[in-house]
Amino acid sequence: MKCKLCHNDKELRNSHIIPEFFYKPLYDKRHRFNVIPLNEEQKFRYEQKGLRERLLCDDCENKLSKWEDYVRRIFYGGKEILITNGNPIKIEGLDYAKFKFFQLSLLWRASISELDFFKGVSLGPHEEKIRQMLLNEDPGSKLKYPCLFIMVLMEPNKVLDDFIYPPIFLRINGHRTYRFIFGGGFWIYFVSSHTKMLNSSKISKFFLNENGLLLIPLIPANRIDFFLNLAKDFVKYNKN
Repeated sequence: MKCKLCHNDKELRNSHIIPEFFYKPLYDKRHRFNVIPLNEEQKFRYEQKGLRERLLCDDCENKLSKWEDYVRRIFYGGKEILITNGNPIKIEGLDYAKFKFFQLSLLWRASISELDFFKGVSLGPHEEKIRQMLLNEDPGSKLKYPCLFIMVLMEPNKVLDDFIYPPIFLRINGHRTYRFIFGGGFWIYFVSSHTKMLNSSKISKFFLNENGLLLIPLIPANRIDFFLNLAKDFVKYNKN
């Protein structure tokens, strides 16, 4: 079968979309996590692995895995970087290309996926542009498909690291965006042909910078309408 990244006919791996290490905080002692019903059609169930799909050949899977491993060591230790606590959190010394490739690869895989979980992501012509960036290892500039990462606080010292939610399309200030929830918060991707206009906006300082600087704002969950509405839906569809 044809690999989605290199387009060569090779045996395909069962690839994950959201890296497995982001599912780790969700697992119980039996290595299961709960899939919570949020509408009348869904039922409560357990899963033992994150969502996977046959998308990539061995070579391309290994390429993306290197970028994921770099981010894993940043989130869960093992990579020496400078982190200054506060609001926003300040991370310095990041490898811009590796972190950017991680961000882009996740967005791109969600778009090419046929899994129902990722049906909210459809990049159109940007899908091929991002594929070329990944294939040719071209991270682009800070404003080329930038991503805003907002960390959500459930408690003063507890981030939302045990929650993953389907990505959705949102329009923000005239820009097409896709919002993912995993790894402790919101990942908001700006996908449009005029993202350079964001350079003068206040949020541009929170995009990954070419010099390896990343600022991560912290927002309490009780100040976000999404979580207030989610709690109401949970009660509504889990009465029995």
